[in-house]
Formats: sequence, structure tokens, C-alpha cells
Amino acid sequence: MLVLLILLIVGVIAAKVGVMDEDTNRRFTRFTLLIPQTCMILASVLNAGSDVTPGRVFAVLGAGCCMYAILVALSLLVPVLYRCKSEDQGIYSFMTIFGNVGFMGIPVAGSILGPTSAVYAALLNIPFNVLAYTLGIALLNRKGGKAKIDWRLLINAPLIASLIAIVLLCFHIHFPAPLESAIDMLGDMIVPSSMIIIGASLGAQKLKDVFGDWHVYAFAPVPLIAAPILLWLILHLFIRDTMLLNTITLLGAMPVAAFATMLSIQYGGNVQMASKTVFVTTVLSVVTIPLVCAILPL
Repeated sequence: MLVLLILLIVGVIAAKVGVMDEDTNRRFTRFTLLIPQTCMILASVLNAGSDVTPGRVFAVLGAGCCMYAILVALSLLVPVLYRCKSEDQGIYSFMTIFGNVGFMGIPVAGSILGPTSAVYAALLNIPFNVLAYTLGIALLNRKGGKAKIDWRLLINAPLIASLIAIVLLCFHIHFPAPLESAIDMLGDMIVPSSMIIIGASLGAQKLKDVFGDWHVYAFAPVPLIAAPILLWLILHLFIRDTMLLNTITLLGAMPVAAFATMLSIQYGGNVQMASKTVFVTTVLSVVTIPLVCAILPL
């Protein structure tokens, strides 16, 4: 977590000294979403064990759909509870639904719960990508009106990579070693790239505006504490696979997704609010993730 904060600071410095400007950040975002993210999805399943059967793959996907149904329901309440301005309702709903399940969730799940949890986390990124590129973008463009979903956005590299990942897992297909190594290396770029993008977005703002916005601190408990507790309270009634339940709960405790900033840059969302909230929740998650692990029986 501290390493991620350092990478954020690098992005801030890059913006302050002029290495990263708005146009550079937008282009770097497009590159990151297209290549490193796609490779990260593929790399996360290439080393999966033979115990990940097709039946388990689809069980995880079904549980993921339930997970996001709960988070979408929670996102409907947040704008009402926080009395958000009409133009901010979409970004608050987005930040409630989408945690950093890919860039942070996969490595954190693997380090806390083990390699099987990392594979589950990778599979749970499939419903994440479907929602992010449809409902998520619609929410970012909502601007106080109704969210309009453009289903054409489903045709994107991360979702195609996710579907390929299912085939790789089900049939235990492997690529030639040099190709797998290249995919691993490109996938490893996603964490530093995404953090630098967020940092550069923060660097374009005044630091007092970043740390002085009380709205961000008031909202932070929703994704960091309320979401994982709600997920566990509901899903433990139905899910008997303890590893799967723990993985979903842990992913629910992740800070706001870096996607909030990256997609806001690309599709016209509130970049300032997204960047501030991603940064603050990432800092706070250093404390809240261990707290959630202590509160819930993970």
C-alpha cells in the first residue's frame, strides 16, 4: 500500500514539473487501458492450477454478478443519503460500485488469501469490466440526467481478454514461454501506470483542494467499510465456498477504482472528484483493509 502511495507521488511530481500534462495523461490512459490492463487479465490466469475447473469458473462468475447487484443497489442509496448535487450523482454511484479490484485487488487477494484467491479475483474482473464499460461510463456521463448505456462499448480489449481468460482456464491452455513472459511483463505495468495517471491528475490540482474536501472523507466509509460488511452479511447466507466468499469480501474493501479517474479522463467525467477520492481512499485503505479483515471472519 505504501508503494502505491509512492507511485502516486511520482505522478504528482511529474505533473508539477511539466513532464505530464492533460494531453499526455489522456494518451497514457488510453495506452494503459488497452495494453497493460489486457495483459494483466491474461497473466492472472495463465499460471492457475489445474484445480480451477469449468464449474468453479462459472460459479465464481455467478457470485460476481451477485456481488455487483448488491453494490449497484447500494449505489442507488448513496446520492440520496449524501444529498449529492445532480451533476455529482453519477460519479458518486460509480465510486460506490467500482473498487480497485484489478490493479490492487488481485495482488492483495493473492498475498492475503493465496494464489487461488488471486485467480478468483481475476475472474471477478469480468463482471467488473462489463459493468464499467456500460453502466459505469453511462454514470460518468450522466450529468444529472438518466444514465444512458451504449452497448457498443462492450466491444473492448479488456472484455475480450476476459473472455479469452475463461477459455484459457477451462481448457488449461498455455502460450509459448516467451509470449507468457512478455504478457506478464506488460501486465505488471498496470499498477505503476494507473497510479502515475492518478497522481498526474492530482498534480493538476491545488493540494489544499485535494486534502481539504470534506465530501471525500464523508464518502470514504461507504466503499471502504460499508460495502465489504454488506457483501459479507448477504453473501455468507448463500456462498458455501469460504475462499470465494472471503475473496469477494476482500475485494469489496478495496479503495475506489483507479478506473474512476481513467474513464473520467477518457469519457468526460468529473476527473477532479475521482482523483481526490481515489487518492484519499487509497491512503485510508492502509488502515481499513486490515480492520475489515479483523472484523469479519476472513
